[in-house]
Amino acid sequence: MYIKYFLFLLLIFPFQIVNCQGLKYKLTEHTGNVESVSYSNDGRYLASGSWDGSVNLYEIDSFGNALLARTFTGHLGAIVSLSFSKNNKYLVSGSKDYSSWIWNIDTPHLSKGFNLHLEPVTSSYLDQSNRLLISASLDGTIRITNVNDSRKSTIIKVGAPVYDLQTSKDNKHFYAAIKGNIVKKYEANGKNLELETYTGHSDEVNAIDLSPDGNYMATASSDKTIMIWDLSTGKSTKKLQGFEWKVTSLKYSTDGKYIVGGCNNGVAKLFEVESGKFISDFSTLGKNIRDVSFSRNGKEIAVATHMDSEKFGAVVYNSGVISGNAPPVVIKKGAPAKGKAKPTAKPTTKKPASNGAK
Repeated sequence: MYIKYFLFLLLIFPFQIVNCQGLKYKLTEHTGNVESVSYSNDGRYLASGSWDGSVNLYEIDSFGNALLARTFTGHLGAIVSLSFSKNNKYLVSGSKDYSSWIWNIDTPHLSKGFNLHLEPVTSSYLDQSNRLLISASLDGTIRITNVNDSRKSTIIKVGAPVYDLQTSKDNKHFYAAIKGNIVKKYEANGKNLELETYTGHSDEVNAIDLSPDGNYMATASSDKTIMIWDLSTGKSTKKLQGFEWKVTSLKYSTDGKYIVGGCNNGVAKLFEVESGKFISDFSTLGKNIRDVSFSRNGKEIAVATHMDSEKFGAVVYNSGVISGNAPPVVIKKGAPAKGKAKPTAKPTTKKPASNGAK
């Protein structure tokens, strides 16, 4: 009896080891290539955006599996940016059709569309109060828009296409990845004051992410590297290497211990931040990874990729690590107070889709 039990353990043990890290499942509900993915801050949802103009919202069950809960439609072009509001009640999307949408998760009919830019939107999200829509575009502008009155829009003119945008934890600054291999720091008050420039990459910076504590910035570049910057000094502290092609996307884990980067050859790489040590590869079922996202607990990594099949969708992997909860964020005095907003206006008329960058 004991021998049979021991043999059974030997049979299942390799299976358990293999499945602690690697492919978990595919999401194949889209009818076009997936460009963006994002987990909600509370770990309840996973969203994906596609060339088919739709946003799929999945609920995560107790086993970490994603079940399709709702599909949002309204965009006329590929959705390249997805972000949940801090209170997880809204999902914001940015598209190549020049528009941004704020999707009301509980009451979808209250969702609202914004046409604010003259070229594709590359980054779009709500501030911590849910009252301001922050968006960046290939038209060379950053816009800060009142969600209840889009006429109240502050414009920061960057002067070159903006590939990605992040806001500092104290809400006072923007970090913008701009055409020309650089990231620039701006005042978020709309005064167009450029404060600092981060240089070091030898090719375009495609994506940026801030560490959960707000002290560091990671940048993904077409030069096949990810660089980590100390924001207190403006200096680069690490360079993560080993990518074989352009690094198109990256994301910190919720505790800041890990970074995952997506590459245009269809491979995502996981690194430990403190040591800069490479941990593992995740080879997707396709090519051209467009976006990556960590689940709240760090156990899963979602990847938006162009699949080499008739199926279109995101791929979810077991990361092989557990990242734990993100550290509390201390907002300095003078930052916008937390609050709620329910956009109620009807969507504005959309412009034609574009085949712009990213």
